[in-house]
Amino acid sequence: MIKNIIFAAVVIGIFTLLYVLSTETVVPIPPDDSHIGIVEEAVCFECHGEGKAYARKKDHPPKDRCFKCHTPSEN
Repeated sequence: MIKNIIFAAVVIGIFTLLYVLSTETVVPIPPDDSHIGIVEEAVCFECHGEGKAYARKKDHPPKDRCFKCHTPSEN
């Protein structure tokens, strides 16, 4: 009986973890004139690179894979 309770708790815990991880929201790339047609991440750093006018904030993850989190808008 105790094994069944432990098993059920583990299964519920796994499903809860998967649900929480799937609710992470990301910021889409704006569909304005300066962002339409961007297909290479290197282009992002022309404006969002270090020392640029719209540089990433200090607490932004240090990843250089923009499209992993930011989804390109439909053109």
